Amino acid sequence: MGDKFFLFSFLLCLPLAKAGLNFFISQQESFRVLGLVAELAYVRDGSINDVAQHFVVPVPAHIHELCFVWVNADPKSVKYSIFTKDNSMQSVNHVSLNISNQGVVPREPQIFCLLLPCTTILPSKLEVSMKINFTSFNNVTVLNVVMKKDCSSEELRNVEQDVLSKVIPAEDSSFMLYVAVGVAFGILVVSLAAASCFLCPKHNLCHQQPPRTIVPSGTALYSPVQATCNEDLGAATLCVSDPAAHQIVIEDKTSFRLQRNNIHIGSTLLEGTFGSIFHATLQIPCQPLKDVIVKTVKHNAAEMQVKLMMEEGTRFQDLVHPNIYPLIGIVDGDGSRPLLVYPSVTYGNLKTPHKCTLCFRWLLYCRGSLDGSLPHPLCTQDLVTIALHVLRGVQYLHQQNIIHKDLATRNCVIDDQFHVKLTDMALSRDFFPNDYHCLGDNENRPIKWMAMESLTRREFSTSSDIWSFGVVLWEVTTLAQQPYVEIDPFEVGRVLRDGYRLTQPVNCPDELYAIMAYCWASSKNERPTAPQLYRELHQFHHQLNEYI
Repeated sequence: MGDKFFLFSFLLCLPLAKAGLNFFISQQESFRVLGLVAELAYVRDGSINDVAQHFVVPVPAHIHELCFVWVNADPKSVKYSIFTKDNSMQSVNHVSLNISNQGVVPREPQIFCLLLPCTTILPSKLEVSMKINFTSFNNVTVLNVVMKKDCSSEELRNVEQDVLSKVIPAEDSSFMLYVAVGVAFGILVVSLAAASCFLCPKHNLCHQQPPRTIVPSGTALYSPVQATCNEDLGAATLCVSDPAAHQIVIEDKTSFRLQRNNIHIGSTLLEGTFGSIFHATLQIPCQPLKDVIVKTVKHNAAEMQVKLMMEEGTRFQDLVHPNIYPLIGIVDGDGSRPLLVYPSVTYGNLKTPHKCTLCFRWLLYCRGSLDGSLPHPLCTQDLVTIALHVLRGVQYLHQQNIIHKDLATRNCVIDDQFHVKLTDMALSRDFFPNDYHCLGDNENRPIKWMAMESLTRREFSTSSDIWSFGVVLWEVTTLAQQPYVEIDPFEVGRVLRDGYRLTQPVNCPDELYAIMAYCWASSKNERPTAPQLYRELHQFHHQLNEYI
């Protein structure tokens, strides 16, 4: 234990070297996996840290992957080859990387991950070693990283079988037989459920139909109780809830409560100290299964943390807009931890995608996506389009007299059509601890995204949201760099009063930076409104298209 604390105290808060090869576990990843706010550096400026190399990383049972950051800032290119080995005593290696096993170390900081599943194939005490050969001209440097994971829980092994299916192909034809039988059984169950919906006696509800309700945008929401049939809405037969528990409509806005047995929790997508995000499936009677995302708190969460998640997570539940990430259901009131249910999104949020196999920041991933994994590399038009999507969501919130108070890329999600949607800030403090700071007042706040009046006087308005949007635009343009990284949080208020602002990003057009600076006017009355900003950005986007 003493060696561990010596190691982390030695590596705490080391800056990224400006030259040479660097290979490390970031502070955020170290906090997620080990619970320590420290950067574990294996190679610093071309020199291997022997203490780190002999440190065995204890990976918790619920962590499915371990992610590393690397960059070669030296003028000489460095080739790499990676070999992984586990203690399963089998010829097949059951751990997997999300990058190729050989190539060239990137010139910009990039993140890659090592999948560490727990399955019945692997030992209960999983040991994995990763050997990396770095080659520059004729010089070869060998680095060894050793990890251990406790996979003794049978429940955990069953949960992580889906991870294994992405890593290990089926080698036995009997495996395909089991899959086929399972699929056939699933189809049979769904068919029987659909038949029960369409064949139930119609006269049961003829004289006790529930009051007719209007759902905006044609959205039908159903309560999770015994399904019956109702033809009140026309010729089409719809499965709806029992009349006593019919969908709730308040001032033409929908709210939706679910039962816990409607939600089937799957793999963990994001893990915090007291909160978690899961992939799940939503099953409503007579409706097809739907992939969803579930936010919840752990059993060790305090009552205050539960209350805060519910307050922040339900702010957008009645809103309907293409650029707002909707809350589609709530599980609460049954004595267990509450669940917030959202639609599934392909790429997660702009800062950390939900796909475990991608586990690096989405914008940073785009920065290094030269392998064709995206339809095309992001250009300035794409970045401005992302900003326009965010701004449309901001404009809608302001029309609804709602102040977001925490605009940032971490609170924006992106779907498979690359549409960006604003989210609430529920559990963001837990998932992104490096983005929030407590200035001695026992309140974690996004200091480096906040307007001057919000920092000093706790004043929040549409103008303070516009300031934060300027920081979001800077994040998008820099592909998710950390704002004011060189400034201590306690000094942010002072340097802003002195006129200091975020510098113009590399390759950022002057016109785009002028729009950012427009958002950071000291006086809130001098900042643009969301409609004014939208017109400016839209015009700039049009000019870019004309130029191309």
